[in-house]
Amino acid sequence: MSDFQLSDVKRAFESSTERLPKNAAAVLVPLIERDGGVHVLFQVRAKTLRSQPGEIAFPGGRIDPGEQPREAAVRETTEELNLTEENIEVIGTLEPLVTPNRSIIYPYVGILTATDIHPSPMEVDHIFFVSLADLLAAEPIQGEMEWRIRPGKKVPTERMANRDAYLDRTYKTVEHFYEHEAYLIWGLTAKILRQMLRTLTQY
Repeated sequence: MSDFQLSDVKRAFESSTERLPKNAAAVLVPLIERDGGVHVLFQVRAKTLRSQPGEIAFPGGRIDPGEQPREAAVRETTEELNLTEENIEVIGTLEPLVTPNRSIIYPYVGILTATDIHPSPMEVDHIFFVSLADLLAAEPIQGEMEWRIRPGKKVPTERMANRDAYLDRTYKTVEHFYEHEAYLIWGLTAKILRQMLRTLTQY
């Protein structure tokens, strides 16, 4: 292969579009007015799904090629909750989250105008609502979780500086657990929820 010239490198990147991680995803925190107040909609994933069956989540999923995160959040919400785009008003963004498997989730906050919601049974087991006032007043359980990283067989650890620090590394994080009736909201859903609640209290 001949040497690259700077002009070749420049042309290669000029012709590229803005790239997102291959497994990037987007979610929407759905707000809805009911019973005289604002509520947050949560969904319980269908038990037939391969990924995270039965877990509590916000509507969302993987970003398709050529799609922007906001578009993906709206599309996934329409598909999972059987809504139209006209039923969804995106009102803000939250900070992207990096998951343990290094994917990125782009969270948005939106208002649902539909009053009668019948989610897709292929993706959603059922939905439930929690008053925003109750969530703001809640004191979540806090617990420490550990993530352990070990190098695979092909990692050339013998050539790495500070080798011992990477042979068996443990990361500790504090997780928050929100209780509502029989439901326990935690993990990435709780992280996104907590970020939204912090935004509201700092307003």
